[in-house]
Amino acid sequence: MTSSGAIGTIITTGDVGSAAAVTGFPPGLVMGGASITTDSSVVDPALVDLAKAAHGLAAMPSNADETSLDLGGMTLRPGVYTFSSTASLDGTLTLDAHGQNNVFWVFQIGSALTTSADSSVLLINPGTNGGSDDGIYWDAGSAITIAANNQILGNYLAVTSIAFGDGSTGSGRALAQAGVSLATTELNSNGGPGNSDWTSGLMYNAMGNVVPVPEPAAFLWLAPLGAMGFVLSRRRLMVTPLVA
Repeated sequence: MTSSGAIGTIITTGDVGSAAAVTGFPPGLVMGGASITTDSSVVDPALVDLAKAAHGLAAMPSNADETSLDLGGMTLRPGVYTFSSTASLDGTLTLDAHGQNNVFWVFQIGSALTTSADSSVLLINPGTNGGSDDGIYWDAGSAITIAANNQILGNYLAVTSIAFGDGSTGSGRALAQAGVSLATTELNSNGGPGNSDWTSGLMYNAMGNVVPVPEPAAFLWLAPLGAMGFVLSRRRLMVTPLVA
C-alpha cells in the first residue's frame, strides 16, 4: 500500500492495511480515528474473504453484456453489467436509480478496468432514502487503473492491483489482493448519502451465492471503517477496512 505526492493522500474515513508494507503516511493522512495495520492476523483473513466476495459478485447472473462499449456517456439503470474482458470509462457514467430504494449496480469485468483523466461516476434520481441504501460494485478480474482527476463512486475490487492517478477523489473503497497505490488521492468510505458506503441490495443466500435482497431489511454491508478486506457473515457479506 503506497501513497505518493507532496501533499499526500487523505483517507477521510477508513482504515488502511497491507499484508506487506504501508508507505506514504505521512504525509498522507488517515482521519476519523481509523488505523494503519500490517498485522497478518487482521489482513490475511480479510484477503481470503475479499476473494470470496469477488468470486460471488462475478458469478451473479448478468442483465446486460456491455463488452467492447465504453462506459463514458452511458446512463444505466440498476443491474448487473458484464464485460467479458476489459472495461473503460472515458467521460461521465450516470447511474439512474429511477426513484427506487435499495438498488444496486454490479460491474463484472473479466480483466482490467481503466479510466481516462477527468472521468466521473454520478448517481441521479435516488429513491425516498436519498440513495443511502444503494450499492455500487466494480469487480475486476485483474487490475483497476483510475486516471488523474477522477470522481469515483462505489466499492472497487481487483484480483491484482488498484492504482489511482493524481488528484482523484470520491466516495468509495479500494480492495485489492496484490496492492493499492494512491497519488494525492482523497477517499471517503462513508461519503455516500447519509454517510452510506454504497453497499446495500445484496446478500449471500443459503447456497453461498450473492443475490439481490428479497426485502429492504436484509442487505449486504461493509463495516464503516475503511479501505480493504472482507469478512463473510452467515447471512450477509461484511467488508472490514483493509487495503491489501
